[in-house]
Amino acid sequence: MKSMSRILILLPFVFFGSLQGQTDSVERMIQRGDSLIVGTCYGSNFKHLDMYRKTRWQGNEPTYDTATGTGFFASFFATGDFDVAELPASYSRRKFEVIGVEVLTRKETGTPLNILYLRGDLPNSVIWVDFDEAFDSGEIRIPE
Repeated sequence: MKSMSRILILLPFVFFGSLQGQTDSVERMIQRGDSLIVGTCYGSNFKHLDMYRKTRWQGNEPTYDTATGTGFFASFFATGDFDVAELPASYSRRKFEVIGVEVLTRKETGTPLNILYLRGDLPNSVIWVDFDEAFDSGEIRIPE
């Protein structure tokens, strides 16, 4: 069984840990504008990556820092309507640009939830990545 070690996400965009079973610790900085690779999907949809498409804007959304991605969650998700679906397997092995990162809190447990936002390929779309789960399952990879 192949073992993957978890990489922790810490603001601002720094990942610590060991990559794919390596025993040496690795520090990797991921910034807005970097790319991540969507991994292999073993079904028809990814389990830890979702595609959000904003279908209605209200016009009073807060702005976010486009240089760093700070505040993206509030800007994109605070108002309006969305279509959401699990990311289809057809997105496997494609690169997407990081447009933001957030450490949210899980309502059920109060534990941190490390989220990355990738620029979708459809208008007004974002790929929501539950980073810890997606990395552990191989659904997301960091380019070497």
